[in-house]
Order: sequence, then structure tokens, then C-alpha cells
Amino acid sequence: MSELTINVDDYLSESDKRRIVTDAFSAAAAAHAQKDFERIISNSAYYLVGEIVDQHFDGSMVATLKDKAISVINNLSSTTVFSPPNAWDREASKGWQQMQQAIEDLKPMIHQRVSDIIADYDHSALRDLIETQVGEAIIKKLTA
Repeated sequence: MSELTINVDDYLSESDKRRIVTDAFSAAAAAHAQKDFERIISNSAYYLVGEIVDQHFDGSMVATLKDKAISVINNLSSTTVFSPPNAWDREASKGWQQMQQAIEDLKPMIHQRVSDIIADYDHSALRDLIETQVGEAIIKKLTA
């Protein structure tokens, strides 16, 4: 394969090269901005809200913030308190960690309680339940 060398300076002026570079940069910046548009808008909104809050933050705002925090705490759900690690938070909540530790600490008691329930279970009722379930499954398969 032969090699071809072209001197760009022979074909483009300095202003042409600047225009090409500027156009390429603008196109790349526009593509990147479009890709991250929602993130950019969200970040801008958070920034603006933060500035407005800072401008209006006074003594009464402290009481409002405290009241709102208490309201949020009082309305927490098991989903927010006991959230496991995930792709967004990356870490488990303290409540989830404490719950996992409590379960680990109580495993012997949990196993004992399950064993007691099984031992006390009416075996004839269990046998009837299993027979009914198996019978229904067989009939369902045969009539499908």
C-alpha cells in the first residue's frame, strides 16, 4: 500500500482551520449536552433552588425545616428505613443493616420457633392439604 502525504496548509487558510475546529467542537459539545440534557437541567434546577433557599433562609426557616424533618421521620415507610444496598444508594440504610444484624442474632430463636410450629402442626391436616393440592395440579394438567 502506498502512502500519501497532504499538507493541509496548502488547501486551508488559518481562518478555515479555525472555523472547522470551532464547528467540530460545537457539534461535539451539542451532542454531549443533548445526551446529558436532563442531568444538566436537574443540576441547574438544584443549584438555583439552593441559591433561593440560601437567600431566604432565616430564623423562621429553621423552624419550618425542623417541622418538615419531623413530618418526614413520622411518615417513613419500611421501604425507606430498611432499604437494601442498590445501584443508586450503593450502601444499605442503617435500618437495613440493623435489621440484618438482628435477624442474624435471632437465627437460633427463629429456627426454634419454626421447628416448634412444624412439630405442633396437625399432620393429618397437612396430608389433606397436600393431597388436595396434588390432586388439583394433576386435574389441571390433564384438562389443559
